[in-house]
Amino acid sequence: MKLKTNSSSGRTLCRLGLLTLALASLSACTNQKLHQQTQANLASARECIAAHQTQSAEHNQHQVQILAQLQQVQSQLETQQRALEARPQVVERLIPKADCPAPVDKGAKKANAKEQGQTDKQIVGLREQTLIAGLNVVMNARISTNVANSVIDARNIQMFERNGEEWVRFTIFNPETKEPHVLERKRLRFQTVQTSNPTPDRRPVVEIRFTIGKLNQRGEFILADRSTSEYPILIGRNLLRDVMLVDVSGNNLAPLQRSDSSQRSDSSSSASAAKN
Repeated sequence: MKLKTNSSSGRTLCRLGLLTLALASLSACTNQKLHQQTQANLASARECIAAHQTQSAEHNQHQVQILAQLQQVQSQLETQQRALEARPQVVERLIPKADCPAPVDKGAKKANAKEQGQTDKQIVGLREQTLIAGLNVVMNARISTNVANSVIDARNIQMFERNGEEWVRFTIFNPETKEPHVLERKRLRFQTVQTSNPTPDRRPVVEIRFTIGKLNQRGEFILADRSTSEYPILIGRNLLRDVMLVDVSGNNLAPLQRSDSSQRSDSSSSASAAKN
């Protein structure tokens, strides 16, 4: 009887041991699967967070670009508005109406014509011929209401002193004959000009007598090398103001009217400067 009891107890213990091992093994497998799943979930969460961060950075960069473009457009609009406000009066050609004019007294008509001739400004197109007084040199000029200061093509620019004042010696070439003309003028000031270089250029400004149509006057020009430009002279607002009207629909609207007296006076001043 004792042997049978011991045998039965041994079997029971053996079964309990096997059951314990099975439970331990099952628990280990479950923990390993849970750990692997947790690691996978963490990796997926990290990828999601990284994707969101990348999208957020791209969105912020896009917003910065849009703001910069808006500021640039606003700056361009302000510049155009200032240029429009600073433009001189512009003449537009209009088609006359077919209405018959009322009869006008001949005496009044002559008086009006005389008064209009005294007050009329020189009408110019976008391109005109300009005579440099004293040199008999005719240059093509570009008329631009968008430019503040006028420019003339000058080479071999040299600064020197005369009687305690700063003067400029420069060369103007005849566009047709390529003949050089050396001029000397008192420097009025320096004008800062923006160029493609990182630092702006300081260029001398002098006074030169010129003729456009019936208009003969002295004007301030910036001296600069315009050998690569089609137009050796650029007429800006400083010379247009109060004396010229720009007809944007035409070219060469002001035929040259040569004045011998003005040419002699300017040539004599150039000769005296050359002697000094």
